[in-house]
Amino acid sequence: MYRAIWRVKHNQTIYEPGETITGLSADTAKELLQLKAIEIIPTAPGVESKEQEADGMAAFKATLHAMKRTELFSYAKKVGVDVDQKMKNAEICDILFDDAQKNGVDIEAFDDHSLVFFAEKLGYHFEELPERQQVIEMIDARLEGGHE
Repeated sequence: MYRAIWRVKHNQTIYEPGETITGLSADTAKELLQLKAIEIIPTAPGVESKEQEADGMAAFKATLHAMKRTELFSYAKKVGVDVDQKMKNAEICDILFDDAQKNGVDIEAFDDHSLVFFAEKLGYHFEELPERQQVIEMIDARLEGGHE
């Protein structure tokens, strides 16, 4: 989730400074973050692991819905989930989300853009992008409740 720093108009709604903004695409969020018009609302430190797991799955779901169709198909193929070209993106997201709840999230199957988006949804903010492996380790640590 994001919080408006400046007045932001998105989807015919005006968000005043301090208000929570949801439903931003990855590209829009990135652009607004670069303009310093919004900030990521960090997850509170010391939250219990059940809440972290729920936050992690919420971040995963948001990441799936932000992915482009080709990225969804690529992710599905890497995690071994069969999806049909005739399916709508929302249906593919639901299938991938259900699979992740049963088998876990395969962080390494994400493309770089989706990986960074996922990390941001988990509350990380990057001034400069770290190496891919560092982002994977950060996400893994957050999903595991901070224990490595």
